[in-house]
Amino acid sequence: MSSHRILLLLLLVLVAPASATYAGDKPLSITFLTEDPASSSFSTGNSTYGGVIEPGETYTVSLPYTIPPDAEVLYDRIYLYWSWSRIGQDAIYPVLHIEADGAPLELVDRYTDSKGFVAANDFFSGMDTYRLPIIPEGSGAIVVRCTNTAPDDRTLVMMGGGLLTVSSSPSDAPGMLWVAEGCDMLYATHGITPSMATTAVTFEGEVRRRDARSADLLLVAPSGGYTRHEIPQKNAVYFNRDRGSDLPGFIESILSAIFPGYNGKVWYDAFVADEINQIGIDTRDVRPYLRNSGNMVQVQDRGDYLTVTNAILDIRYGGA
Repeated sequence: MSSHRILLLLLLVLVAPASATYAGDKPLSITFLTEDPASSSFSTGNSTYGGVIEPGETYTVSLPYTIPPDAEVLYDRIYLYWSWSRIGQDAIYPVLHIEADGAPLELVDRYTDSKGFVAANDFFSGMDTYRLPIIPEGSGAIVVRCTNTAPDDRTLVMMGGGLLTVSSSPSDAPGMLWVAEGCDMLYATHGITPSMATTAVTFEGEVRRRDARSADLLLVAPSGGYTRHEIPQKNAVYFNRDRGSDLPGFIESILSAIFPGYNGKVWYDAFVADEINQIGIDTRDVRPYLRNSGNMVQVQDRGDYLTVTNAILDIRYGGA
């Protein structure tokens, strides 16, 4: 490594506040786990990139849901994804008033991250979470209104919203379901390597791998998958894969052919987003790569710039 690169990395460490950089230093936390029969639904509804929200302005999003008539809601969250919260050139947290179908909501959690070193545009990005007082049975949509109520000139950019419901009914199959939430900004630039710009979520618990009939992984990463200039393999998702294996490539190929999934899987250019819909979504069937315990997903930036906010792993063992 060159001397000027080493100096740059040292400077980043010295000036960066704890747990706030482009590196994967703010991993998501497991906020919900159930081993009951369950099913989940996540949607970003009609979310679109809202641009700068000035004080007094409102961003509105409609989020659909479906709750079976015999189901009990085990966990629900409204997510609001925002970025570039600032006043002038200074980072500052947003002040928001949130309503769902006209009823005010109270903030449950706010997860944030920033570039974390002295440079232009070092502003806060984040995800706010809210709990609904009640979700009616059947299908419908919840209209969420987000108003910038800052008492000063602070602004933010709204990326969109999401609604997660986890419910349990007699017809649901048994299994395990984890929900992880947070905000980890990743960008392989300014001396941050792709290896450093990697965040991981471990789904702790014993899994009956041989009994698994499905294993669905959902990842949410605002800005993920959208770049103004196309970059090959701009991001990567690793599931139960030991990155940097010392085995020669041809040995890896032979082992993969004989033992499918023995070393997990990696997918490149995983997230789907565009200029209008800038909440990157990635859904995967990871059943062939499950382990009996310690299942782990890693998200890596390779020049994309993204913020990892949600990870949901739903494993089902078969019929009810």
